[in-house]
Amino acid sequence: MFSPAVKFFTAALALCTVAVQAQPTFTKVFSGLLGFDDMATIDGPFGTRALYTFTGGNLTNANTGALAGTFLTAGGGDLGIASTNNGMFYANIRGIVQWTDGTFAYLEAVGSGAFTGTVANTYLHVETNSSTYSGLETQFLFMDLDVTTMPNVIGIYALD
Repeated sequence: MFSPAVKFFTAALALCTVAVQAQPTFTKVFSGLLGFDDMATIDGPFGTRALYTFTGGNLTNANTGALAGTFLTAGGGDLGIASTNNGMFYANIRGIVQWTDGTFAYLEAVGSGAFTGTVANTYLHVETNSSTYSGLETQFLFMDLDVTTMPNVIGIYALD
């Protein structure tokens, strides 16, 4: 039989063992373009707040390439902040998409990316009255924006 000390250490080791979790995987659901226009900036205690309005854009089905919707120029833009503390850009994007079926979606994207880098990554929340795209409301989505292009090339991904 094992001594009480060996039993204790075996039990302690079992408690310390961590199960390896599988890495999450994502599937690209939309590709697109999103144009921004500089409106103004506001310098504040944490950095420079960017006030960008949409100039238009589109979303296409990542599998078929078919047009899925267009970004409306009214009611949206980026109100992110370029931090003076760490060189990051904290995106705060809100916009409206009109789907090809005539319905609408409200998109809200928040996240960060290196201000000097090429891609901003954001968590994406969607609300829509479209029966075709209503499943997006309950999915974990993220959007990346290539900020080196204008309009920005975007990708929207869903957690598998």
